[in-house]
Amino acid sequence: MADKAELIFQKHIATFLNKQHEYAVLEQSEITDLEHYIAEDHLLAFIRASQGATLERLKSDYGSDAPQEIMQALKEQLTIAPLWVVIRNGLNVRGHHFKLYGPKPRSHDSAANDLYKENRITFKCELVISEAKRPDIVLFLNGLPIIVIELKHEASGQNVHDGVTQFNKRNHADKIFQLPFLYIAADTSEVKVATSPVNENNFRWFNTGLENHPITEGEYPVEYLYRDVLSKDSILEAISFFLVYVPKEEADGDKPEKPAYSIFPRYHQSRMVKDVSENVLQHFSEHGHLGKKYLINHSAGSGKTLSISWLADRLHSLYKPETSDKAVEMIFILTDRKSLDKNVRDELVNFNHLDGVIKFAKKSKFLAQYIKNRASIIVTTQQKFVKVLEILESDESLKKLKVAFLIDEAHRSQEGKMGTAIRVPFREKANEQESPDTEGTAEDDKDPADEMAKIIRAHDNNQLFVAFTATPSNATVQLFGEAFDTYSEAEAIQEGYIVDVAASIISYETLYHLDSPVIPPKDDKLYPPGVISKALKNVAFQDEGLIQYKSEVMLRIFDEDVRPLINGTAKAMIVTSSRLAGLSYYHILKEKLRDKNEADPSRFDYKVLYAFSDFVHPKSNEVITEADVNSLGPNELIEDRFEGNEYKIMVVASKFQTGFDQPLLAGMFLDKPVYDRNAVQTVSRLNRCSDGKDSVVVVDFTNNAANIQKAFNKYRKGTPYVTSEPDKEQCIEIYKSILKQGLFTDIDADDYLKMLHGVAADVALQAEVVKWRRRFESQFSEVDDRKAFVYLLAKLVKSYDFLSCFFEYSEQLTNFCAFADFIGPQLIKQGTVSDLMKYIRKVELSKATVRYQGVQELIPKTIKTKSGGKGPGGAPKKVTISDMLTKLKEQFDISDEEALVIKQVCEEKSSDKLVQDTVHSHINDELYLRNYFRPQLRKSIEASYDELGMFEQLTDPKYTDDGSIFDTMAYTVIASQASIFSSRHI
Repeated sequence: MADKAELIFQKHIATFLNKQHEYAVLEQSEITDLEHYIAEDHLLAFIRASQGATLERLKSDYGSDAPQEIMQALKEQLTIAPLWVVIRNGLNVRGHHFKLYGPKPRSHDSAANDLYKENRITFKCELVISEAKRPDIVLFLNGLPIIVIELKHEASGQNVHDGVTQFNKRNHADKIFQLPFLYIAADTSEVKVATSPVNENNFRWFNTGLENHPITEGEYPVEYLYRDVLSKDSILEAISFFLVYVPKEEADGDKPEKPAYSIFPRYHQSRMVKDVSENVLQHFSEHGHLGKKYLINHSAGSGKTLSISWLADRLHSLYKPETSDKAVEMIFILTDRKSLDKNVRDELVNFNHLDGVIKFAKKSKFLAQYIKNRASIIVTTQQKFVKVLEILESDESLKKLKVAFLIDEAHRSQEGKMGTAIRVPFREKANEQESPDTEGTAEDDKDPADEMAKIIRAHDNNQLFVAFTATPSNATVQLFGEAFDTYSEAEAIQEGYIVDVAASIISYETLYHLDSPVIPPKDDKLYPPGVISKALKNVAFQDEGLIQYKSEVMLRIFDEDVRPLINGTAKAMIVTSSRLAGLSYYHILKEKLRDKNEADPSRFDYKVLYAFSDFVHPKSNEVITEADVNSLGPNELIEDRFEGNEYKIMVVASKFQTGFDQPLLAGMFLDKPVYDRNAVQTVSRLNRCSDGKDSVVVVDFTNNAANIQKAFNKYRKGTPYVTSEPDKEQCIEIYKSILKQGLFTDIDADDYLKMLHGVAADVALQAEVVKWRRRFESQFSEVDDRKAFVYLLAKLVKSYDFLSCFFEYSEQLTNFCAFADFIGPQLIKQGTVSDLMKYIRKVELSKATVRYQGVQELIPKTIKTKSGGKGPGGAPKKVTISDMLTKLKEQFDISDEEALVIKQVCEEKSSDKLVQDTVHSHINDELYLRNYFRPQLRKSIEASYDELGMFEQLTDPKYTDDGSIFDTMAYTVIASQASIFSSRHI
């Protein structure tokens, strides 16, 4: 028997259900089927009131036995499907179909409204069951049990966890713990829910945030539960819309059987779907169009795919109130994953009520067909976004369709020109396959970001955009606005939905020396910052001797620390620096495991897989395919193969670093540095929960643990960015500064446009390019000056692309930007992969080692929110050379003699008049200082070391790696000259 405090709590909720929701109290005597807890008269009353004609036809066949026929058919159906599925689908009785409830109508339909009004929700406190201890409250829909609630009061020394324990200890053979779709354990301040109460792990937190607060003064903190979650419309929406049934998976080979289960949305998922759809509908009802953008900032592992699926379902059936006017006529789910065969497909196929509605357009020909046939929901890749718009625009009947775009992992769709202008001259030619380090197909390698971002900014009123991301970039926030709904990683970890993967990282440092020729100084081809150092680093990270050593370390750690996790079922992922490195890892690990298996078959009884996009080997020109390497069968997916018990380790380069849902993944070995959002996305592959999974192992071989944890701190509580107004003048100022140099004029831009639209345009233009290039080379004799001017042109184009969607610019400026976009990449010879690899192939690894650094613990930090949108920010905050030396001594093992040289070189550069003038004249141009001047200053620092004869430092990774000593020195010199401060780092 509940104590006094708990009874007061129970009575308060019961009174609310009765008075506010107008639910009737069900008497124990009305429950006539004692095994299934069905109030038969209530069910028959609903059928009689809503489907009288069908009932009469059944009676004409079976007379007075008709009610018994209905009850018998219901009980038979309950042996093969959950009660909520039977309620949703209705019941076939001797050739007659009966609805068991009336869903809330989504359009103006009088028959549907009549059915909806006949629903009768009742509740029973202290339901008498087979056990002495009775459930506190049970809710019934038309006489069928649907929700069971256990209440606890903290003043009595019990809480929500005691409610869960009580559910766990019940007699689960009793139908009251099988038939309802939701089991709620609640105290006065917190709530947990489950679709099956048989074990503790089934119960998940169902709170509004890190803390619950009453909506109304004088109510309990869990008021949202009994006011909103248990409201009539919420209950009916759960049955008709939110609940998802995942059927049983039979055992297949070494893949264990997976029992069937039901999914009920987490609170943040249902909140987001309801809030977005209500906001869309309100806007549509008031304005008659869509024309809005939403940013959804939900943590990795928060169930984004399901959230997107639910939102697509809701938007698909959204109508203007009391009309048949549909708000959204076509919905596109745009995923950044090249393959649509997993994750998204796996989730959506469980939405059985959408069979025939959802189409998967992996190929362009199917995409066109589905659009022209007006399929309601189409799933495709972001790479096909522009193609979608072309198809819509090409047909007058499709142009005016009200269309919604749901974009998965939207931050990567905004990293086109905004992030790659400086790399434009270095794009690979289509046939070059010298550096197989990136993943993708020929079709999907076309970066859609430039056009996609521009279209979204200037979106049509008939278009709706909803962007989902765990790690929003600054550009994403500027494009979509501040997050409409946020579910942070901190919240997800606290609620136990994901594992904290960054709590501690085992750190190793890969040390190596390269013997390499110096790239000829007269080579004036344009290579972007970081490309050469990355190519050189790949030489070390692809070295088979070094991979042999690291593989042994990885296998030892996996065997001792990873494999015992999750009751001995844990798996691991190895993230390599390139596809070539991945291939070496795969073969070496495969050989080592074979040898170990011969020595100890019971201990080393597992295998390795290698997941990658097919590529051409640069040495043999052989096509290396994932299917051949892993001996995959026809249409077999490698992620499905990895489900098997015998496969414990998966090697990847870039594939599956995002969007990979494998709950048994509990170990990650990083053999390439990952930063910022990429670090969070990559390591978060480990965060999926599984029974018995309470910790993970992350091992970093790149001495990058601190940067990884810095990234997690940055995004842990949501986006670190806020929106701010764009600055129209920025583009105009860059334009004027280019004209001021006197190389190109508006006349050149006009000539370009005339030739562009003239006869034999390409011939005329290329002849003129030679003249323009000659003029350019004549005015700028120094390579660095040439690069600076090309950078300025790229900066103008990038600025115009962003700002022209917010402001109108003069025709003169617009024409000049078109000209700059055309001529910029052609002024300097383009450094290609082939050019660079001629030198890189001569590089050899002379010596290397892997050194254990210790365990890096995550220290939570508050990240200051940054604004953006006005374009490049100012210079970095001012720091001193002494500050830098202190930091370097903490981060690197440097001697006093080394520190003295560092100080000497930094002071020399800081006193250089040219450096001072450059920093001061670009004090508000962060992009210039970061992307152009800092690499230039670093080269000057390296030249000083060469003059001092400090050759060892010039080949030492702690000096030469990205973010290491030389980079820090260049940063410090610039920062020490800053007279205007900024919180933004370059």
